[in-house]
Amino acid sequence: MATTYLQAINRVLEKIGEEQIGASATSLTETYELLVASFVQDIKEQIEDAHDWRALRQTVTTTIAADGQSATVTEANERSRVVRIAQQNRAEFVPLVFDITDSDDPTPLQEMDLAELIYRDTVDPDTRNDPVYFAFDNSSGDVLDLFVWPRPSSAKTIQSTLVIPQTRFAATDLSENIKIPIRPLIVGATWYALEERGEELGTNGLFNEQRYNDALNSAIGRDSMGQGDNIELVRT
Repeated sequence: MATTYLQAINRVLEKIGEEQIGASATSLTETYELLVASFVQDIKEQIEDAHDWRALRQTVTTTIAADGQSATVTEANERSRVVRIAQQNRAEFVPLVFDITDSDDPTPLQEMDLAELIYRDTVDPDTRNDPVYFAFDNSSGDVLDLFVWPRPSSAKTIQSTLVIPQTRFAATDLSENIKIPIRPLIVGATWYALEERGEELGTNGLFNEQRYNDALNSAIGRDSMGQGDNIELVRT
């Protein structure tokens, strides 16, 4: 069963001996509640960035207009990243990005450094063909842009499988479900809260930091096992 943002905050408050927030609450208002909530969100972001969680994966499509170089991936944010799978020999990882304009014949695109892609587009501006290369760019704020080269002569539909972390919750998002594993989140946020109160100095602080790291590593291991990361690929 999914854990909501409110439930996560309350579990941390319970562990540090503070009064919990009522189930009927619709927004965070008290200063200390907001502080603990910020710890929950900080740890959540750490965990989201630590691994390509299956729960955060989405397959999305983006349309590149005729003669266009790029388009915004509307479902993504600046912390999103492409999912890659290991090739048979495990020598390199292949990004899950395809031109699916012809749904019966999807074509994998090759990843290219964004600067190289822009260079090629600049020195050869008249090239129009089916895209072969792609790059993602998250430098424009909380968005993710998809670039391709060559520029297409007709509109193209590009499918990407991405890890898309949840955005930072607002004070009114108490009913939102948290997608990443909850145990390392609670252990980590509790550690932060106790550190802030000065109760985790010295040995105890190191112990609870280690508990968080152990919980996170265990969760990553379970998620990796579940998606077959340790299974040797056999293809003929």
